[in-house]
Amino acid sequence: MPETSSTSTMVPSPRATAWVQVLVALQWFVFMLASIITVPLVLGPALSMTPQQVARFTDQTLVVCGVLGLLQVCVGHRLPIVEGPAGMWWGVWTELINMARETGLPMHSLLQQLEFALLAGSVVYIALGALGWVNTVRRWFTAPVTGTFLVLLALQFSGPMVRGMLGLTNSARVQLPVAGVSLLLVVVTLWLSVKGPGVLRTVAVLVGMVLGWVLYALLGWLPPWVRGGPVLALPAVLPYGPPQPLTGIAVTAVMTMVILLSNLIAAVYATASAAGEVMEPGALRRGTLVSGLGTALAGLFGTPGMVPLASSASLVALMGVATRLPYALAAAGLVVIGLVPAIGQAFATLPEPVGYAVLFTVFAQLLGMGLRDYQRLPLNARNLLVISLSVMPGVGVFFIPSQAWAGLPSVLSYLLSNGLMVGVSLALLLEHGVFRTSRGVPGET
Repeated sequence: MPETSSTSTMVPSPRATAWVQVLVALQWFVFMLASIITVPLVLGPALSMTPQQVARFTDQTLVVCGVLGLLQVCVGHRLPIVEGPAGMWWGVWTELINMARETGLPMHSLLQQLEFALLAGSVVYIALGALGWVNTVRRWFTAPVTGTFLVLLALQFSGPMVRGMLGLTNSARVQLPVAGVSLLLVVVTLWLSVKGPGVLRTVAVLVGMVLGWVLYALLGWLPPWVRGGPVLALPAVLPYGPPQPLTGIAVTAVMTMVILLSNLIAAVYATASAAGEVMEPGALRRGTLVSGLGTALAGLFGTPGMVPLASSASLVALMGVATRLPYALAAAGLVVIGLVPAIGQAFATLPEPVGYAVLFTVFAQLLGMGLRDYQRLPLNARNLLVISLSVMPGVGVFFIPSQAWAGLPSVLSYLLSNGLMVGVSLALLLEHGVFRTSRGVPGET
Protein backbone atom coordinates (compact mmCIF):
# COMPACT_ATOMS: atom_id res chain seq x y z
CA MET A 1 0.00 0.00 0.00
CA PRO A 2 1.55 3.38 -0.88
CA GLU A 3 2.33 5.80 1.90
CA THR A 4 -0.31 8.41 2.43
CA SER A 5 0.52 12.04 2.06
CA SER A 6 1.31 14.18 5.08
CA THR A 7 -1.94 16.05 4.67
CA SER A 8 -5.47 14.71 4.69
CA THR A 9 -8.58 15.36 2.70
CA MET A 10 -9.78 17.53 5.57
CA VAL A 11 -7.03 20.12 5.18
CA PRO A 12 -8.19 23.68 4.44
CA SER A 13 -7.16 25.20 1.15
CA PRO A 14 -3.81 26.97 0.81
CA ARG A 15 -5.75 30.25 0.85
CA ALA A 16 -6.89 29.58 4.42
CA THR A 17 -5.91 32.54 6.56
CA ALA A 18 -3.20 32.45 9.17
CA TRP A 19 -5.92 33.37 11.67
CA VAL A 20 -7.66 30.04 11.12
CA GLN A 21 -4.37 28.20 11.66
CA VAL A 22 -3.79 30.13 14.89
CA LEU A 23 -7.26 29.27 16.18
CA VAL A 24 -6.76 25.58 15.37
CA ALA A 25 -3.35 25.65 17.07
CA LEU A 26 -4.90 27.29 20.14
CA GLN A 27 -7.58 24.59 20.29
CA TRP A 28 -4.90 21.91 20.08
CA PHE A 29 -2.93 23.62 22.83
CA VAL A 30 -5.92 23.78 25.18
CA PHE A 31 -6.78 20.17 24.42
CA MET A 32 -3.19 19.07 25.07
CA LEU A 33 -3.04 20.98 28.34
CA ALA A 34 -6.34 19.50 29.52
CA SER A 35 -5.15 15.98 28.63
CA ILE A 36 -1.77 16.30 30.34
CA ILE A 37 -1.65 18.78 33.19
CA THR A 38 -3.75 17.04 35.83
CA VAL A 39 -1.70 13.84 35.93
CA PRO A 40 1.58 15.28 37.32
CA LEU A 41 -0.40 17.56 39.65
CA VAL A 42 -2.14 14.52 41.18
CA LEU A 43 0.83 12.16 41.16
CA GLY A 44 3.22 14.73 42.65
CA PRO A 45 1.58 14.99 46.09
CA ALA A 46 0.99 11.21 46.11
CA LEU A 47 4.77 10.83 45.70
CA SER A 48 5.30 13.08 48.76
CA MET A 49 6.73 15.87 46.61
CA THR A 50 6.99 19.42 47.91
CA PRO A 51 5.19 22.20 45.98
CA GLN A 52 8.49 23.13 44.33
CA GLN A 53 9.05 19.51 43.29
CA VAL A 54 5.49 19.22 41.97
CA ALA A 55 6.09 22.33 39.88
CA ARG A 56 9.29 20.86 38.46
CA PHE A 57 7.59 17.50 37.87
CA THR A 58 4.85 19.31 35.94
CA ASP A 59 7.36 21.26 33.85
CA GLN A 60 9.29 18.12 32.95
CA THR A 61 6.06 16.34 31.92
CA LEU A 62 5.02 19.21 29.64
CA VAL A 63 8.43 19.26 27.95
CA VAL A 64 8.46 15.49 27.33
CA CYS A 65 4.90 15.56 25.93
CA GLY A 66 5.70 18.48 23.66
CA VAL A 67 8.96 17.04 22.34
CA LEU A 68 7.40 13.63 21.75
CA GLY A 69 4.44 15.20 19.95
CA LEU A 70 6.79 17.06 17.63
CA LEU A 71 8.80 13.89 16.92
CA GLN A 72 5.66 11.90 16.11
CA VAL A 73 4.12 14.46 13.76
CA CYS A 74 7.43 15.04 11.95
CA VAL A 75 9.08 11.59 11.72
CA GLY A 76 6.78 9.10 13.51
CA HIS A 77 3.24 8.26 12.46
CA ARG A 78 2.95 11.88 11.13
CA LEU A 79 -0.58 12.40 12.47
CA PRO A 80 -1.88 15.08 14.86
CA ILE A 81 -2.26 12.87 17.95
CA VAL A 82 -1.70 14.25 21.44
CA GLU A 83 1.01 12.48 23.41
CA GLY A 84 -0.01 12.39 27.06
CA PRO A 85 0.58 10.41 30.26
CA ALA A 86 -0.86 6.93 29.76
CA GLY A 87 -3.69 6.07 32.12
CA MET A 88 -2.18 2.60 32.43
CA TRP A 89 1.22 3.97 33.44
CA TRP A 90 -0.52 6.29 35.84
CA GLY A 91 -2.38 3.34 37.35
CA VAL A 92 0.86 1.35 37.66
CA TRP A 93 2.53 4.28 39.42
CA THR A 94 -0.41 4.61 41.81
CA GLU A 95 -0.35 0.90 42.62
CA LEU A 96 3.40 1.05 43.27
CA ILE A 97 2.96 4.14 45.47
CA ASN A 98 0.43 2.26 47.61
CA MET A 99 2.76 -0.75 47.82
CA ALA A 100 5.67 1.50 48.81
CA ARG A 101 3.63 3.03 51.61
CA GLU A 102 2.64 -0.39 52.91
CA THR A 103 6.21 -1.73 52.86
CA GLY A 104 7.89 1.46 54.08
CA LEU A 105 9.90 1.99 50.87
CA PRO A 106 11.02 5.65 50.63
CA MET A 107 9.36 7.50 47.78
CA HIS A 108 12.77 8.62 46.52
CA SER A 109 13.78 4.97 46.03
CA LEU A 110 10.47 4.25 44.32
CA LEU A 111 11.06 7.10 41.88
CA GLN A 112 14.47 5.64 41.01
CA GLN A 113 12.80 2.29 40.38
CA LEU A 114 10.22 3.98 38.16
CA GLU A 115 13.02 5.58 36.13
CA PHE A 116 14.36 2.07 35.52
CA ALA A 117 10.87 0.76 34.68
CA LEU A 118 10.41 3.33 31.93
CA LEU A 119 13.87 2.81 30.49
CA ALA A 120 13.32 -0.97 30.48
CA GLY A 121 9.88 -0.59 28.94
CA SER A 122 11.20 1.65 26.16
CA VAL A 123 13.37 -1.20 24.87
CA VAL A 124 10.20 -3.18 24.09
CA TYR A 125 8.80 -0.61 21.65
CA ILE A 126 12.15 0.16 20.06
CA ALA A 127 12.72 -3.55 19.44
CA LEU A 128 9.18 -4.21 18.19
CA GLY A 129 9.30 -1.22 15.87
CA ALA A 130 12.76 -2.07 14.52
CA LEU A 131 11.89 -5.74 13.95
CA GLY A 132 8.39 -5.09 12.60
CA TRP A 133 6.73 -7.31 15.21
CA VAL A 134 4.11 -4.81 16.37
CA ASN A 135 1.03 -6.62 15.07
CA THR A 136 2.42 -10.07 15.91
CA VAL A 137 2.76 -9.27 19.59
CA ARG A 138 -0.47 -7.32 19.62
CA ARG A 139 -2.35 -10.48 18.65
CA TRP A 140 -1.62 -11.99 22.06
CA PHE A 141 -3.53 -9.17 23.72
CA THR A 142 -7.04 -10.15 22.74
CA ALA A 143 -10.31 -8.75 24.05
CA PRO A 144 -10.34 -10.86 27.26
CA VAL A 145 -6.78 -9.81 28.08
CA THR A 146 -7.06 -6.08 27.31
CA GLY A 147 -10.52 -5.96 28.88
CA THR A 148 -9.17 -7.49 32.08
CA PHE A 149 -6.28 -5.04 32.13
CA LEU A 150 -8.55 -2.01 31.72
CA VAL A 151 -11.12 -3.21 34.25
CA LEU A 152 -8.48 -3.99 36.90
CA LEU A 153 -6.65 -0.73 36.21
CA ALA A 154 -9.81 1.32 36.77
CA LEU A 155 -10.79 -0.67 39.86
CA GLN A 156 -7.39 -0.43 41.50
CA PHE A 157 -7.33 3.33 41.03
CA SER A 158 -10.87 3.79 42.36
CA GLY A 159 -9.70 3.51 45.97
CA PRO A 160 -7.08 6.31 45.94
CA MET A 161 -9.35 8.42 43.73
CA VAL A 162 -12.39 8.24 46.04
CA ARG A 163 -10.21 8.81 49.11
CA GLY A 164 -8.75 11.91 47.50
CA MET A 165 -12.19 13.24 46.54
CA LEU A 166 -13.39 12.82 50.13
CA GLY A 167 -10.39 14.69 51.55
CA LEU A 168 -8.91 11.58 53.17
CA THR A 169 -5.42 12.07 51.75
CA ASN A 170 -4.30 14.16 54.73
CA SER A 171 -7.11 13.43 57.15
CA ALA A 172 -8.48 10.39 58.98
CA ARG A 173 -12.09 11.58 58.57
CA VAL A 174 -14.20 12.49 55.57
CA GLN A 175 -14.14 16.23 54.92
CA LEU A 176 -17.73 17.01 53.96
CA PRO A 177 -17.03 20.44 52.36
CA VAL A 178 -14.26 18.91 50.24
CA ALA A 179 -16.52 15.98 49.32
CA GLY A 180 -19.30 18.39 48.31
CA VAL A 181 -17.04 20.35 45.98
CA SER A 182 -15.65 17.10 44.53
CA LEU A 183 -19.17 15.85 43.80
CA LEU A 184 -20.04 19.13 42.07
CA LEU A 185 -16.92 18.91 39.89
CA VAL A 186 -17.69 15.30 38.95
CA VAL A 187 -21.23 16.28 37.90
CA VAL A 188 -20.07 19.30 35.90
CA THR A 189 -17.23 17.44 34.17
CA LEU A 190 -19.47 14.48 33.39
CA TRP A 191 -22.24 16.69 32.02
CA LEU A 192 -19.82 18.64 29.82
CA SER A 193 -18.14 15.49 28.49
CA VAL A 194 -21.49 13.90 27.59
CA LYS A 195 -23.96 16.72 26.92
CA GLY A 196 -21.85 19.83 26.49
CA PRO A 197 -21.45 21.78 23.22
CA GLY A 198 -18.80 20.46 20.86
CA VAL A 199 -15.84 22.60 21.92
CA LEU A 200 -16.63 22.39 25.65
CA ARG A 201 -16.98 18.63 25.38
CA THR A 202 -13.40 18.30 24.16
CA VAL A 203 -12.04 20.38 27.05
CA ALA A 204 -14.42 19.18 29.79
CA VAL A 205 -11.53 18.11 32.03
CA LEU A 206 -9.85 21.51 31.71
CA VAL A 207 -13.12 23.35 32.46
CA GLY A 208 -13.70 21.19 35.54
CA MET A 209 -10.16 21.78 36.69
CA VAL A 210 -10.43 25.58 36.32
CA LEU A 211 -13.82 25.60 38.06
CA GLY A 212 -12.40 23.63 40.99
CA TRP A 213 -9.40 25.94 41.16
CA VAL A 214 -11.68 29.00 41.31
CA LEU A 215 -13.95 27.46 43.96
CA TYR A 216 -10.99 26.55 46.16
CA ALA A 217 -9.59 30.05 45.74
CA LEU A 218 -12.91 31.65 46.73
CA LEU A 219 -13.13 29.36 49.77
CA GLY A 220 -9.54 30.13 50.77
CA TRP A 221 -8.44 26.49 50.44
CA LEU A 222 -5.67 26.88 47.88
CA PRO A 223 -2.15 25.83 48.91
CA PRO A 224 0.44 28.64 48.89
CA TRP A 225 2.00 29.64 45.59
CA VAL A 226 5.73 29.09 46.01
CA ARG A 227 7.59 31.53 43.76
CA GLY A 228 11.25 31.84 42.93
CA GLY A 229 13.92 30.32 40.76
CA PRO A 230 15.26 31.10 37.29
CA VAL A 231 13.17 32.50 34.48
CA LEU A 232 14.08 29.56 32.25
CA ALA A 233 15.23 26.08 33.29
CA LEU A 234 16.22 23.08 31.17
CA PRO A 235 14.79 19.67 32.12
CA ALA A 236 16.86 17.76 34.68
CA VAL A 237 18.21 14.38 33.54
CA LEU A 238 17.59 11.54 36.04
CA PRO A 239 16.19 14.04 38.59
CA TYR A 240 15.81 11.39 41.31
CA GLY A 241 19.28 9.89 40.94
CA PRO A 242 20.50 6.76 39.12
CA PRO A 243 17.82 4.19 38.20
CA GLN A 244 17.42 1.25 40.58
CA PRO A 245 17.17 -2.03 38.61
CA LEU A 246 14.54 -4.44 39.92
CA THR A 247 13.39 -7.58 38.14
CA GLY A 248 9.78 -7.36 39.28
CA ILE A 249 9.34 -3.80 38.13
CA ALA A 250 10.99 -4.64 34.80
CA VAL A 251 8.42 -7.39 34.20
CA THR A 252 5.63 -4.96 35.09
CA ALA A 253 7.04 -2.36 32.69
CA VAL A 254 7.36 -4.81 29.80
CA MET A 255 3.80 -6.09 30.26
CA THR A 256 2.46 -2.55 30.51
CA MET A 257 4.21 -1.49 27.31
CA VAL A 258 2.96 -4.50 25.34
CA ILE A 259 -0.62 -3.95 26.49
CA LEU A 260 -0.35 -0.27 25.58
CA LEU A 261 0.25 -1.33 21.97
CA SER A 262 -3.50 -1.65 21.60
CA ASN A 263 -3.85 1.98 22.68
CA LEU A 264 -1.19 3.13 20.22
CA ILE A 265 -2.71 1.18 17.33
CA ALA A 266 -6.23 2.37 18.15
CA ALA A 267 -5.12 6.02 18.36
CA VAL A 268 -3.28 5.89 15.03
CA TYR A 269 -6.05 4.21 13.07
CA ALA A 270 -8.86 6.21 14.71
CA THR A 271 -7.15 9.52 13.92
CA ALA A 272 -6.28 8.40 10.39
CA SER A 273 -9.93 7.50 9.86
CA ALA A 274 -11.11 10.84 11.24
CA ALA A 275 -8.65 12.59 8.92
CA GLY A 276 -9.80 10.58 5.91
CA GLU A 277 -6.48 8.75 5.50
CA VAL A 278 -5.56 5.09 5.10
CA MET A 279 -2.38 4.43 7.02
CA GLU A 280 0.54 2.47 5.65
CA PRO A 281 1.97 -0.21 8.01
CA GLY A 282 5.28 1.65 7.98
CA ALA A 283 3.63 4.58 9.74
CA LEU A 284 2.66 2.34 12.64
CA ARG A 285 6.21 0.98 12.93
CA ARG A 286 7.64 4.49 12.95
CA GLY A 287 5.11 5.55 15.55
CA THR A 288 6.08 2.59 17.73
CA LEU A 289 9.77 3.44 17.46
CA VAL A 290 9.13 7.06 18.42
CA SER A 291 6.87 5.96 21.30
CA GLY A 292 9.75 3.80 22.53
CA LEU A 293 12.03 6.81 22.37
CA GLY A 294 9.39 8.86 24.19
CA THR A 295 9.20 6.29 26.99
CA ALA A 296 12.98 6.47 27.32
CA LEU A 297 12.73 10.26 27.56
CA ALA A 298 10.11 9.85 30.29
CA GLY A 299 12.53 7.62 32.21
CA LEU A 300 15.43 10.03 31.73
CA PHE A 301 13.38 13.04 32.85
CA GLY A 302 11.41 11.26 35.58
CA THR A 303 7.88 11.67 34.19
CA PRO A 304 5.01 9.19 33.69
CA GLY A 305 5.12 7.11 30.52
CA MET A 306 3.43 8.65 27.47
CA VAL A 307 1.09 7.21 24.87
CA PRO A 308 -0.79 8.57 21.82
CA LEU A 309 -4.26 9.54 23.06
CA ALA A 310 -7.09 8.11 20.99
CA SER A 311 -9.31 11.02 22.06
CA SER A 312 -7.35 13.13 19.54
CA ALA A 313 -9.45 11.56 16.79
CA SER A 314 -12.59 13.18 18.19
CA LEU A 315 -10.98 16.62 18.08
CA VAL A 316 -9.84 16.09 14.48
CA ALA A 317 -13.37 15.06 13.53
CA LEU A 318 -14.87 18.01 15.43
CA MET A 319 -12.61 20.64 13.86
CA GLY A 320 -12.52 19.08 10.39
CA VAL A 321 -8.82 20.00 10.18
CA ALA A 322 -5.95 17.51 10.15
CA THR A 323 -3.02 19.69 9.07
CA ARG A 324 0.22 19.15 10.94
CA LEU A 325 1.34 22.78 11.33
CA PRO A 326 -1.21 23.90 13.98
CA TYR A 327 -0.58 20.72 15.96
CA ALA A 328 3.19 21.24 15.78
CA LEU A 329 2.81 24.84 16.99
CA ALA A 330 0.74 23.67 19.95
CA ALA A 331 3.28 20.96 20.84
CA ALA A 332 6.07 23.54 20.65
CA GLY A 333 4.00 25.73 22.97
CA LEU A 334 3.99 22.93 25.56
CA VAL A 335 7.78 22.79 25.41
CA VAL A 336 8.05 26.55 25.89
CA ILE A 337 5.82 26.74 28.97
CA GLY A 338 7.54 23.66 30.40
CA LEU A 339 10.82 25.56 30.33
CA VAL A 340 9.38 28.40 32.45
CA PRO A 341 9.41 27.40 36.16
CA ALA A 342 6.93 30.12 37.16
CA ILE A 343 4.21 28.42 35.09
CA GLY A 344 4.79 25.09 36.79
CA GLN A 345 4.72 26.83 40.18
CA ALA A 346 1.33 28.31 39.35
CA PHE A 347 -0.02 24.91 38.23
CA ALA A 348 1.26 23.33 41.45
CA THR A 349 -1.42 25.19 43.42
CA LEU A 350 -4.06 22.87 41.95
CA PRO A 351 -5.64 21.12 44.97
CA GLU A 352 -5.31 17.34 44.95
CA PRO A 353 -9.07 16.67 45.44
CA VAL A 354 -9.81 18.78 42.35
CA GLY A 355 -7.46 16.67 40.24
CA TYR A 356 -9.05 13.45 41.43
CA ALA A 357 -12.59 14.77 40.91
CA VAL A 358 -12.15 15.96 37.32
CA LEU A 359 -10.40 12.74 36.32
CA PHE A 360 -13.04 10.52 37.90
CA THR A 361 -14.95 10.52 34.62
CA VAL A 362 -11.76 9.67 32.71
CA PHE A 363 -11.22 6.51 34.74
CA ALA A 364 -14.91 5.69 34.56
CA GLN A 365 -14.49 5.71 30.77
CA LEU A 366 -11.43 3.48 31.17
CA LEU A 367 -13.61 0.94 32.98
CA GLY A 368 -16.20 1.31 30.21
CA MET A 369 -13.52 0.58 27.60
CA GLY A 370 -12.69 -2.65 29.39
CA LEU A 371 -16.33 -3.67 29.51
CA ARG A 372 -16.64 -2.82 25.82
CA ASP A 373 -13.79 -5.24 25.12
CA TYR A 374 -15.78 -7.93 26.92
CA GLN A 375 -18.86 -6.98 24.93
CA ARG A 376 -17.03 -7.89 21.74
CA LEU A 377 -16.98 -11.51 22.88
CA PRO A 378 -19.69 -14.15 22.79
CA LEU A 379 -20.31 -14.54 26.52
CA ASN A 380 -20.22 -18.32 26.46
CA ALA A 381 -18.97 -20.57 29.27
CA ARG A 382 -15.38 -20.48 28.02
CA ASN A 383 -15.07 -16.70 27.81
CA LEU A 384 -16.89 -16.15 31.10
CA LEU A 385 -14.41 -18.46 32.81
CA VAL A 386 -11.43 -16.60 31.33
CA ILE A 387 -12.84 -13.27 32.51
CA SER A 388 -14.01 -14.32 35.97
CA LEU A 389 -10.89 -16.39 36.79
CA SER A 390 -8.75 -13.39 35.85
CA VAL A 391 -10.69 -10.52 37.42
CA MET A 392 -11.59 -12.13 40.76
CA PRO A 393 -8.03 -13.05 41.81
CA GLY A 394 -6.75 -9.67 40.61
CA VAL A 395 -9.31 -7.75 42.64
CA GLY A 396 -8.76 -10.06 45.61
CA VAL A 397 -5.05 -9.21 45.68
CA PHE A 398 -5.95 -5.51 46.02
CA PHE A 399 -7.17 -6.28 49.55
CA ILE A 400 -4.06 -8.20 50.66
CA PRO A 401 -1.37 -6.03 52.35
CA SER A 402 1.93 -6.09 50.48
CA GLN A 403 3.72 -7.19 53.68
CA ALA A 404 1.86 -10.53 53.48
CA TRP A 405 4.13 -11.58 50.59
CA ALA A 406 7.36 -10.65 52.36
CA GLY A 407 8.43 -14.26 52.96
CA LEU A 408 8.63 -15.06 49.23
CA PRO A 409 11.53 -14.37 46.85
CA SER A 410 11.61 -10.68 45.93
CA VAL A 411 10.49 -11.17 42.31
CA LEU A 412 7.49 -13.30 43.31
CA SER A 413 6.68 -10.97 46.19
CA TYR A 414 6.61 -7.99 43.88
CA LEU A 415 4.50 -9.62 41.17
CA LEU A 416 2.02 -11.41 43.44
CA SER A 417 1.35 -8.28 45.46
CA ASN A 418 0.31 -6.45 42.27
CA GLY A 419 -3.32 -7.36 41.53
CA LEU A 420 -3.12 -5.83 38.06
CA MET A 421 -0.23 -8.07 37.03
CA VAL A 422 -1.82 -11.14 38.65
CA GLY A 423 -5.08 -10.63 36.74
CA VAL A 424 -3.47 -9.96 33.36
CA SER A 425 -1.04 -12.88 33.72
CA LEU A 426 -3.95 -15.20 34.47
CA ALA A 427 -5.89 -13.83 31.49
CA LEU A 428 -2.94 -14.55 29.17
CA LEU A 429 -2.50 -18.05 30.60
CA LEU A 430 -6.19 -18.93 30.39
CA GLU A 431 -6.76 -17.33 26.99
CA HIS A 432 -3.78 -18.80 25.20
CA GLY A 433 -3.05 -21.90 27.28
CA VAL A 434 -5.68 -23.54 29.43
CA PHE A 435 -8.70 -22.59 27.29
CA ARG A 436 -6.92 -22.09 23.98
CA THR A 437 -9.27 -22.45 21.00
CA SER A 438 -8.54 -23.68 17.49
CA ARG A 439 -9.55 -20.38 15.90
CA GLY A 440 -6.80 -18.02 14.90
CA VAL A 441 -6.80 -15.46 17.66
CA PRO A 442 -8.98 -16.09 20.69
CA GLY A 443 -11.21 -13.21 21.58
CA GLU A 444 -10.69 -11.27 18.36
CA THR A 445 -13.64 -10.09 16.32
